Amino acid sequence: MAKAKIPERRDALANAEHRSHTDTLTGKLSLILSQDNGAGVAITEHTASNVAAVTACVGLLADMIALLPCKLYRKTPAGREEVTDHPSARVMHSPGDLHTSFELRQLMETGKGFGGNGYARVHRAGDGDPMDLEWIKPADIEPQRLAGHRHITYRLRTGETLTRYDIIHVRGFTMDGIKGCSPIHLLRNAIGTSYAQSQAAGNLIRNGTVFPGYLTSPASLTEKQIKDARDQWQENYVAAGNKGKMPILWGDWDFKQTNGMTMVDAQFLESRRFELQEIARLYRIPSFLIGDTTASTTWGSGIEQQNLGFLSYSLNPHLVAWEQSLDYTLLTEEEKRGGMYFKFNRAALMQVALQAQAEFFTKMRGIGVLNVNEIRNLMEMNDIEDDRIGEDYTLPLNNTGGAQSSVPNPAPAPAE
Repeated sequence: MAKAKIPERRDALANAEHRSHTDTLTGKLSLILSQDNGAGVAITEHTASNVAAVTACVGLLADMIALLPCKLYRKTPAGREEVTDHPSARVMHSPGDLHTSFELRQLMETGKGFGGNGYARVHRAGDGDPMDLEWIKPADIEPQRLAGHRHITYRLRTGETLTRYDIIHVRGFTMDGIKGCSPIHLLRNAIGTSYAQSQAAGNLIRNGTVFPGYLTSPASLTEKQIKDARDQWQENYVAAGNKGKMPILWGDWDFKQTNGMTMVDAQFLESRRFELQEIARLYRIPSFLIGDTTASTTWGSGIEQQNLGFLSYSLNPHLVAWEQSLDYTLLTEEEKRGGMYFKFNRAALMQVALQAQAEFFTKMRGIGVLNVNEIRNLMEMNDIEDDRIGEDYTLPLNNTGGAQSSVPNPAPAPAE
């Protein structure tokens, strides 16, 4: 087949003028991420990764996008067909020695989840065919649109300037059409509050927001005696490994116990739950998918209904952004006009709902929308070689095969 080349786009992008890049990438990243907030905590990517709700949301999206099969298709008069012998299809299946296909997509989506942008560099052969893909850290690249030019260029930390012919760029929510907005920046108040609460929760567990009790003595004590008693108490009871053991003090001491958890502490825990739900809401992920079991969902009680809701309202926009970015960089304009495109197999997410899937396939087979081979393809199974059965749309499947059932029965033999 013809080699994959992009001469018209490559020449136009290569002729763009490049101005000097004076501000450092790390400085811009720090400016974006290290934002002050109401909790008084400087929020960076590292700080945000310590917030369990943020890591859970980013990890869930990254894992799902890495998990779903992504294939190259071509539109034909008979429907779509998978393209397996194209260089772009091969490089998506096997990006090279640095990453597996799963790892590359996971890394790119993680960068998008934390910073708003996921990048991969395309290394091409002399004829323009992609040979392998390399993940680029978001901090090592800066997209920009030069004045008077229609195209976006990418300045690397190494000093190279590339174009979208060489860079797969998957954006998140964007306000300028050039870079995705950092969710960490948009969520800095909620993340800052959650991070501060997490630190306070650790102190609550370690020391207690209220003290567990106090020691009294009827005698007048010197400062040294009080210090000795406190040190002995700390050593025999509070020290690591001694909690739960019975403390013993010399002298006429009496321990007065106080209540442990107060209403203020309970409200604090409720506030932490609210911040978890707030972070999940802004990532558009139902909180029950990241471990919040306190709230009911309106997406249905069955796992298939919840998966369908997650796919439709949360995951699908990310998949579309990925598909169009892959089309833009890995396919030529001629190939796209010829009907080639990348597509994630969304049906793979529904394979856990076997009963609902079986009912759906039965209905589609019964009304002639799908034939047997099309159903087998959706289930990642090989075709039936007998086209009379595998390609038949006319009758529901039975033990003898649909096409065979459409053959009229032979006339009975005449009686002798």
